[in-house]
Amino acid sequence: MPERPLLILPSPGQPLVRRKRTSGGGKFHSPSPERQVERLSPRFERLQQAFEERRTRLQMEARDLLPEEVVVLETIGTIDNFIRAVENVPGMEWLAEVENQEIPPDDDFFALADSGDAQPSKPLRGRIFMVFVDQKALQQMLALWRRWRSQQKLEDGKWKQLFQQLHDVRHWGVQDRLHETGVLDDWRERVEHGEEVVPCEIELWHRQDLAQRRVARNRVSGLVEALGGQIVAESNIEEIAYHALLVRLPVAEIRPLIESFDRQIRLVQCEQIQFFRASGQMSSSLPDYLQTQDEQALPETRAAGHPVVALLDGLPLQEHRRLQGRLIVDDPDGFEIDYPASTRRHGTAMASLILHGDMAEGDGVFPRPLYVRPILQQDSRDWLNQTETVPEGILVVDLIRRAVRRLFEGEGNEPPVAAEVAVVNLSIGIRDRPFDYAMSPLARLLDWLAWRYQVLFVVSAGNHVGVIDTSEMLQTAPSLFDGVQEKVIRSVAASARHRRILSPAEALNVLTVASVHHDASKGPLPPGWTDPYPGAGLPSPINAQGMGYRRGIKPDLLAPGGRVAVREVPSPGDQTGSFDIYDQAGAPGQLVASPGRTRGDQDAIRHSRGTSNATALVSRACGLLYDVTEELRNEPAGGIIDSLPRAVWLKVLVAHGADWGEAGSTLANILKTKNNSRQFKEYLTRLLGYGAVDISRVRECTGHRVTALGGGTLRQDESHIHRFPLPPSLSGERGHRRLTITLGWFSPVNPRHQAWRRAHLWFSPPKDELRVSRTQADWQAVQRGTLQHEILEGEEASVFVEGANLEIQVSCRADAGTLEAEVPYALVTTVEVAAGLDVDIYDEVRTILYAARVLAQTEGQL
Repeated sequence: MPERPLLILPSPGQPLVRRKRTSGGGKFHSPSPERQVERLSPRFERLQQAFEERRTRLQMEARDLLPEEVVVLETIGTIDNFIRAVENVPGMEWLAEVENQEIPPDDDFFALADSGDAQPSKPLRGRIFMVFVDQKALQQMLALWRRWRSQQKLEDGKWKQLFQQLHDVRHWGVQDRLHETGVLDDWRERVEHGEEVVPCEIELWHRQDLAQRRVARNRVSGLVEALGGQIVAESNIEEIAYHALLVRLPVAEIRPLIESFDRQIRLVQCEQIQFFRASGQMSSSLPDYLQTQDEQALPETRAAGHPVVALLDGLPLQEHRRLQGRLIVDDPDGFEIDYPASTRRHGTAMASLILHGDMAEGDGVFPRPLYVRPILQQDSRDWLNQTETVPEGILVVDLIRRAVRRLFEGEGNEPPVAAEVAVVNLSIGIRDRPFDYAMSPLARLLDWLAWRYQVLFVVSAGNHVGVIDTSEMLQTAPSLFDGVQEKVIRSVAASARHRRILSPAEALNVLTVASVHHDASKGPLPPGWTDPYPGAGLPSPINAQGMGYRRGIKPDLLAPGGRVAVREVPSPGDQTGSFDIYDQAGAPGQLVASPGRTRGDQDAIRHSRGTSNATALVSRACGLLYDVTEELRNEPAGGIIDSLPRAVWLKVLVAHGADWGEAGSTLANILKTKNNSRQFKEYLTRLLGYGAVDISRVRECTGHRVTALGGGTLRQDESHIHRFPLPPSLSGERGHRRLTITLGWFSPVNPRHQAWRRAHLWFSPPKDELRVSRTQADWQAVQRGTLQHEILEGEEASVFVEGANLEIQVSCRADAGTLEAEVPYALVTTVEVAAGLDVDIYDEVRTILYAARVLAQTEGQL
């Protein structure tokens, strides 16, 4: 037990007045009604024409098929509760709504400053509505358009608002189903390798009526079979509005589509289909070179207790000396049978990092066993044996749902296999699914599972390991720059749109982790290669970048992920050249366990880098913090630990020590300009999230740093007041002080609402009592997810009376429809002062809390 353990705040009180959350939408110019009629009339005519063509085609296919069409309505600005207007039209069915953050401005729609001046280059924000319409519904929508066009009154004002703000209207077509899903590239690659049958995932529109879902399934199945294909698997998850088929199609039938995008193939024109996706996209890759032997002595202690961390990944090499006796491997699908020991690289590396950290750091062994469920296998198409992937015959969404359900509910007649697990590590992502604006099915699944089982998913942000191209930097900043560090930072920043986070990193309930450019390797770099960031703390140049869904903070956290070496490669006419990324298994990098080259080689080690590594280290940190919460159960008022899900505590505790450190100022010195200064803090948040994890700051306190925990459950429109005692000795003292407050929860979700997150919890930091102000992460972005982490700092003396408190009000509101559930939340607060101040604020706060606790007990007895 530490000498100065974390403290626990008294039970929260009720506020006299609940603080309201305020928000405003951006101003924009919209065209006149006459201009809207001119712009949109041809588009409505094309929509009606497309519907008539579909009706004719269906009549030729089968008499009992009724024509339907998915209509896409894209608006500029928000239209709240438009779903109600849709539901009031017979034959019209609401499908989905998503935010679009990057709509290019034009002569009709453009942003306005607060002064009313035009901002012609600023991207616009809007909504995209998808609705199913039958013939009657389409005619009614067209009738509403004609009434608005002729300036007649509309009974439903939402339709009037829609037509005023409508940017585009069209049907959901072939390009939507195939664009940016990776499926065409996957098919081309398979054709080049001579495959005769190709797998793919077909994601259907999730109809609200079960009978309609069956009709959709049967129609798609008939079209697949007509091509000579077959249905391999099906998944239907009501809670996230997901309905998908895994199919196998003959290459001969899809070759015309690959060769010419506009070929007429009935399957890809089927209105019931939302997307085609490549199969087996969730994968990992580690090269197999430069292995060495592990000569370090191992601790004699054995793993003890129940597992609290689960690893969903490739199958580790169980007999490796670093892993032997420390894994609980659960393989109900029998993946091990077709999984050669020499190819078990990624799971072995991740298990090694969770159990031992970077072995060159010597941080000790994780004391508990690690639960492992293999969800990857060696990729049979990779002749180099470097890639592990989800098998092609399995839907990854369904596989992960089954794996997590097995943890907490069991499977069939079997009991739960590891119900005490609080953290699930997912250090793999979908390589062909960079986040755009719509949340992926896998991200939606993780959000729902996190709420359903109150479990914390720790997910990698993704890596972009190709060449760092300097061409975009030259377009924005053509002058030469001194030093590799500045060149790499500017190049990575300039290509941000090509370095987006990878699915499922955009999920709101998860912790998404990117990599800090750091490791403990001591050896020389390979000849000709350079360390681009010799200083500590900068985000890795291979990191995927945020923001996340609805411009929330992603990645959430950073952790060491190994140093990346680069090599400048001059190009003709390019004064700065480009940079290759070192991708072999030698130093630099973190030292991890690895399969050996021979069957009996059980002590091989290698160097590794990436956000996968950083994710495993955050899961390790959460596991270590689990035992901190176990110790706190025995402290005064420690019963609060068991009153909330342990995963909620871990989510907040591991984030509470996050800090930008020197990385924030280094990046600002290089990237900040007069043109981007107003939005620069949000831009830094894209790179740094809340900062690098440091759990030493939350495992115990010091005389100059005191941390206290609070928490509870809230319903819609409820609030709690948490009171943190102010140390009397700080009153009137001048000197640096820091206030850190972290709030976290898991939100239920609404799959038919663009906000997705049903529960929004937030606090407004108390600034006046300590005369501190916000620093680091953007103050608006911190309220868009399910984790709010704020750091406030100040130097000026603050005067307060004895017995004064910091009052932190946590409030809850509904964000996506109604909120019927109680939402558990955890709150961690730290007050820290400069070591030069001759005060012991820990003892003062502990004494005040103890006295208040005794007084409350005495009053209770009376």
